Amino acid sequence: MPGNEPNIACKNLSEDCSVLGGVFQDGNVSVAARKRILSNPTRCKEYSFDCETVYTFEFYQNLFDASTYSLDLGFTKIGCSRVLNGQPIQWLGKMRDGRYLWSFQIWHEKLLKVASMHK
Repeated sequence: MPGNEPNIACKNLSEDCSVLGGVFQDGNVSVAARKRILSNPTRCKEYSFDCETVYTFEFYQNLFDASTYSLDLGFTKIGCSRVLNGQPIQWLGKMRDGRYLWSFQIWHEKLLKVASMHK
C-alpha cells in the first residue's frame, strides 16, 4: 500500500510478491517458480495489478547502467545521453495484438544538459 514502498536506493532489495495473493500469498515462491507460473497464460490470468497498490519493480540488464545512464561494455562505458540526443530510454511491455501493458520513460539528469543544447 502507499507509504510501504521499499527504499529503492538500497542495494539489496528482497523480492516480495505476496501482494499478488494466491500461491504468492506466503511470500516464499522462488524466482524460477514465479517465472513458470506467470509465463503460463492460463495461470497468469489469475493475477492482476490494481491502481491502488504501489508496485516497485527492479530489473537487471547486463549492459545498461541507469545510475550513470551509460552502456557498460566491460572494457569501456558509452554515455547514452548524447547518443540518444537527450531523449529518455523507454521500457515497455506489449500484448501480441499491439496493446501496451506498460510504458515507462527512464530519465536521468544528464539528459537535461543535452536537451538544453538543442533549444
